[in-house]
Amino acid sequence: MSLKARLGWLIAIVLTAMLAVNVAIMIGHAGPRVRAEAESIEHLAHELVETALASVQETKDPIPALRRLFDNLRNLRHIEIEILPNDDIAPSFDSKWRKEMQTGVPDWFVSLFAPTPKIDIIPARIGDVQYGNIAIIFDPVDELAEIWSDLLWLGAISLAVTLLMLALVLTLLSRTLSPFDSLGRGLARLEAGEKDVRLDLRGASEFRNISQKLNSLAATLDRVTEENHSLIDRLFAVQDSERRDIARDLHDEAGPCLFSIRAGAATLVASASGNFPDGELLRRTCANIDAAGQALQTLLRRMLERLRPPAMSELGLEAALRGLFASWTGSRADVRLSLRIAHDLSCLDEKIALTAYRVVQESLTNIFRHASAANAEARLEFVESPPELAEAGGAEALRVLVEDDGVGLPDERRFGLGLIGMSERVHALGGLMRMEPRPKGGTRIEVLLPLPEVEEPPEADEREGDDL
Repeated sequence: MSLKARLGWLIAIVLTAMLAVNVAIMIGHAGPRVRAEAESIEHLAHELVETALASVQETKDPIPALRRLFDNLRNLRHIEIEILPNDDIAPSFDSKWRKEMQTGVPDWFVSLFAPTPKIDIIPARIGDVQYGNIAIIFDPVDELAEIWSDLLWLGAISLAVTLLMLALVLTLLSRTLSPFDSLGRGLARLEAGEKDVRLDLRGASEFRNISQKLNSLAATLDRVTEENHSLIDRLFAVQDSERRDIARDLHDEAGPCLFSIRAGAATLVASASGNFPDGELLRRTCANIDAAGQALQTLLRRMLERLRPPAMSELGLEAALRGLFASWTGSRADVRLSLRIAHDLSCLDEKIALTAYRVVQESLTNIFRHASAANAEARLEFVESPPELAEAGGAEALRVLVEDDGVGLPDERRFGLGLIGMSERVHALGGLMRMEPRPKGGTRIEVLLPLPEVEEPPEADEREGDDL
């Protein structure tokens, strides 16, 4: 059942219960109303009869006065007046009342509220002569009929008002919940992969907030989709660039080496076929073949280093980083490098270690290319995981900090392929990456990589690395 139907049924039940309560209250007041009316009329009738009899006590001919009294008493509502001869007994009006009361009034209503018939006998004595008896009987026929009529009218009015209120509430509810339909259509369009999905801000404040957040989500999805497409294009560009570099290295360096080896082999074959081999020629040819083999080996080592550092698998992250710093120090002595590793990094898994290595590698590459720095430092340590990383890993994180004292970040910051690839690596592991200017000049790159839960956390072994 939909939310609209549930709310409609709930409101209908509440209004019906209110109608039933009102009817029950009216029925409950019927009994006290009949009894109060009976007591009031009975007391009034007694007062009138006694006053009338007292007023004709000194009259010589009281009969006309008594007749006028009885005629006046017959006009009273809810009262039956009967004149009884002296020798007559009180009449029984029960069957008559019941028949009259049941006219237009349900039996259950009569049985609930019709009082027990009560007859009061007042002797019509004037002086020493008794002119009969006056029988006063309370007649509830009119009062019960009025109560039943009022109950029907009030019930009908209450029912009409309840139905009207229900119709108004359901109409208002339908209009109020109508934004749900647009929300559903918007979510369906997002699920179908449509772009530029935006909802009108209408309805209650809650619906406006939801629509605004859905619009923000759609804009974020559009932006992420565009970024993914851009990233895919850039990845393809990087892939093509790497392939071109590998093809160029193979063509420019591996090709000549292989040609030299083949030429040397051909020379050796030609020399060996003669009767008197030239020893000097053989030595030069072997030296050329050895030099070509060494050049080819160096090329392959450099290509493997670029694709994946061999020291990472053999010696671990720390040794790979120290080798990286040593190679940069040997080629760029103008920049003073410092590597500080505060803890044992041998406990890191392959993905985290490789990501940390690539972060340091790309940061150093950017420092040498763009920073014009005199000093640069990299620091790796285990820290307490911040709240935003608590769900991605355990209580600890690997912190990679690279700083330099160079020219700093440009005003219009645009990430190159290297920084974008580094950011994607970090985010793929659920980490955080910040790049900001240093207070004293230069750039700071900070990366936090969440560490998985382990039974025994690694022991802290603070070791300050030597300046390289």
